[in-house]
Amino acid sequence: MTIIMKKGQHEIMGLAIVIVLIIIGILAMAKSNSFGNSSYKKDYEQSELASRMLDTLLATTSRDCNGLSMGQILQDCADNNASKCNGESSCAYFEQQAKEIFGNTLDSWKINYKFSVFYNEESPIIELGKQCINKKSELFPVPTEPGALFVKLDICR
Repeated sequence: MTIIMKKGQHEIMGLAIVIVLIIIGILAMAKSNSFGNSSYKKDYEQSELASRMLDTLLATTSRDCNGLSMGQILQDCADNNASKCNGESSCAYFEQQAKEIFGNTLDSWKINYKFSVFYNEESPIIELGKQCINKKSELFPVPTEPGALFVKLDICR
């Protein structure tokens, strides 16, 4: 017995093939876009890391400086450098603590960075890490008597 396909059946088969091809095309585009978004994800992660590191650093309570936060110690460093923390000036203490914090985090994670504290970028007060060209940066202002002091962290790609 011969089965004769009617014209409508041919059209339905053609339509089914087109739909399958469209689905395959959409899946291929979605897969290729997911690979392209990895750079956006990495940029976001680096930006968040820089922001959270600075936020945490400035909010951290000192061990040896009358319970002041690192942000308050940095303000004293900029204002008059009068506070003594563990026998050191506030500027020296802040720098030493920042080295320790970055050493236990970014350095141990093998993430390259540059940390700087400045009024203008040409003459930083404190500078740690290495210069990098391709980076994600966060900049936090710290209010001080002489004017805004800036704390910047560059996370190198």
